[in-house]
Amino acid sequence: MKVKTLVPAIPHLPCSGEGGGEGVTGKRWHQASGVLRQVSGFAALAARMKRCRKCGLPNGVSAVFGRFDSPRWVLVGQAPGKKEVALGRPFAGAAGRRLFEWLAEAGFEEEQFRSFCYVTAMMKCFPGSGERGDLKPSRQQVANCAPWLEQELALVSPDVLIPVGQLSIERFLGKAKLEHLIGRRFRRVIAGRRVTMIPLPHPSGASAWTNAPANRVLLQRAMRLLGRAASDRRGCARGCG
Repeated sequence: MKVKTLVPAIPHLPCSGEGGGEGVTGKRWHQASGVLRQVSGFAALAARMKRCRKCGLPNGVSAVFGRFDSPRWVLVGQAPGKKEVALGRPFAGAAGRRLFEWLAEAGFEEEQFRSFCYVTAMMKCFPGSGERGDLKPSRQQVANCAPWLEQELALVSPDVLIPVGQLSIERFLGKAKLEHLIGRRFRRVIAGRRVTMIPLPHPSGASAWTNAPANRVLLQRAMRLLGRAASDRRGCARGCG
């Protein structure tokens, strides 16, 4: 299955004299205005996140987040790593390659997925390295970033949210074994909107969870759910409203 287009292009902005507030032209005008307000709002939010120094991290460390093309989905990971910082792009390293290998099973190409799914994390900045690799964000660091995440979610108002890894899953679905969550779809209210949640395990090579055959079956089930959600979205874009 190949998912070709999930988010319609920004509507044509009517020229003066094309019509005011009724009919197709008026509807397209309001849609385009909404998109422009959303993009403008994100630009302001991104600038504030980049300036944040609440965690007291070294100079030169700043927030990393995905592209914002008027997305309808959100993926929330744990925190960026060194590779992500160097490229200014979430899931750009080995974990990202593994993640997009999984998503390819659902028919998603990486750049196309990034175009309709805003990718962010519980902690926006790289928390640093330890003896065993990248540090896990502390509770305080996650709390410092929580208002940014709330603003991102309110701005996108997503149809689908994908929490990736235990830290993100616990934030949105509470504490539970991954075996009880992966491969299932949940409905939660986020910023006043009912959102479909499809959790995924963390794609880090340090995680052995997907090594178990039974867990790989659950992961494949999650990919089918994501593919189905994409198909539902595409069908609604063609026929809803």
